[in-house]
Amino acid sequence: MQPGGSDPRVALIAQVGVLSVVVLLVTHVGLTAYFDRMTMAEQYKKIGSLKPDALNSLRDDEKQRLTTGSMPLDKAMQQLVAKGRMGAGPEVVPSASRDVAPMQGWMQMPRDVPPIMMAPEPSAAPSASTAPSGAPSSAPAPSASAAPPRHP
Repeated sequence: MQPGGSDPRVALIAQVGVLSVVVLLVTHVGLTAYFDRMTMAEQYKKIGSLKPDALNSLRDDEKQRLTTGSMPLDKAMQQLVAKGRMGAGPEVVPSASRDVAPMQGWMQMPRDVPPIMMAPEPSAAPSASTAPSGAPSSAPAPSASAAPPRHP
């Protein structure tokens, strides 16, 4: 016992302290959740509930252009299913690339250009040395007799 008084109640003080901390934490979490909910409701009222008129008009315009014109999209899809790509011109027929320029930049991993890319093109396909306009391109076509280039 202390002179002139009683012993402090340590257990009661600890209980009051822990209870106060718990009440403060619960109050903080509750007020934060309430604030967030009210903020989201106001943002939805001011921004989220507005109709995107510009986007809707753009979509309507795109839909109108896809359904009208020289060949509507539905008709073109049916024609592709019926005929396939048999009537497609040489400019849209898929073919293997013979472009070696992307491979020549690999300085850290030098390798030979694959022989298939250096093989001459079949005679049925348009020549690689002519541009789409018919004018010869500035890059020479790779020849089959030349050794494949090495990467730097």
